[in-house]
Amino acid sequence: MKYLVADDEPLARQRISRLMDKLGGFEFVGSAEHGTQVLDLVDKCKPTILLLDIDMPGMSGIDVAKQLNGSHPDVKVVFVTAHAEFALDAFHVFAAGYLVKPVQLEQLTAVMSRLYTPKLQYQLAGETRSVNISEVLVAQADDKYTHIWFEGGEAMVDHSLKYLLAHYPQDFIQIHRHTLVKRDAIDSIAHQVSGGAMVTIKGFPEQLPVSRRAVKEVKALI
Repeated sequence: MKYLVADDEPLARQRISRLMDKLGGFEFVGSAEHGTQVLDLVDKCKPTILLLDIDMPGMSGIDVAKQLNGSHPDVKVVFVTAHAEFALDAFHVFAAGYLVKPVQLEQLTAVMSRLYTPKLQYQLAGETRSVNISEVLVAQADDKYTHIWFEGGEAMVDHSLKYLLAHYPQDFIQIHRHTLVKRDAIDSIAHQVSGGAMVTIKGFPEQLPVSRRAVKEVKALI
């Protein structure tokens, strides 16, 4: 999902982009410093989400959003501002969300989860189906594909482990060279004499090996 950041403060733009990268599943397509530039970039980049500061020079974020309601009604506008008193005005122009600076990851996660549910597509009996990323328990490399297990089934997908880890770092942890697991599904870990360990995943029938390098990070999640 493509997103655009608009704020007249460079540090504020950078902070938002860093937090969005941590969430995963979003593609940064540009940033703007003032209202007119926002309108131009929306035309050019076609973002799905616009993270928009309200107090900008030339044209306020409220005015920008009003114009976009007419020209690009499909763009989801999330206001980002240091002024909480602007909240009512923001929702009068049908804002999809509202964040108060300094934006925290928890705030951003809550807003984005309402706007976007990341999914993986797979084929079953000739039909294209999808599963929410949040439902995937285990992902293992399988030749050119990735074998995933989720709540209610399993499937093969085209995305590599590297792709999944890069795009959804909040969801997965790599426990072995060929295996990712859902972070909040880790139930327990049993150490082995070799220095590695075996981990139990909630909802998954088998224990999975954990490499020596990953043991410390896995333990921190339990």
